[in-house]
Amino acid sequence: MGIVLSNGKTIDVDCLSCAITVGLIEPDGGVIIETEYLHAHQDVANPLKGLVILASKRHITCFDELTEEEKIDYINLLTKIRQAQRNVLNIEYVNYFYNEDTTQHFHTWMVPRYDWMYQFGRSVESVRPILLHSSTLER
Repeated sequence: MGIVLSNGKTIDVDCLSCAITVGLIEPDGGVIIETEYLHAHQDVANPLKGLVILASKRHITCFDELTEEEKIDYINLLTKIRQAQRNVLNIEYVNYFYNEDTTQHFHTWMVPRYDWMYQFGRSVESVRPILLHSSTLER
């Protein structure tokens, strides 16, 4: 599968999540935090500061496939990342997204909401134009 990275480079991998969690692809800024079950990193396809992907290391796609230990790790790590977004990056609000019809591992997008984004609206429909616009911003 061809994936366009935030730097414009296209890579061909069978599973982007596998490539990231085992270190074949280094996200901009590196790994944010990693546990036995989960891996958090800046989105490799989008340069928006603070857009974090929290992904399962196991190749699963659905929330209900997480083990009890993974569920506990997931909520604890999600909370820790959110606190860092608020305290370090001054991100007041975040939109969370996850979809099960993905070719990647189970993952959650933690998309920050900056003031400039409200020109695109507040609904879920505003996220795509925001991400497209953010790719034109200076890093």
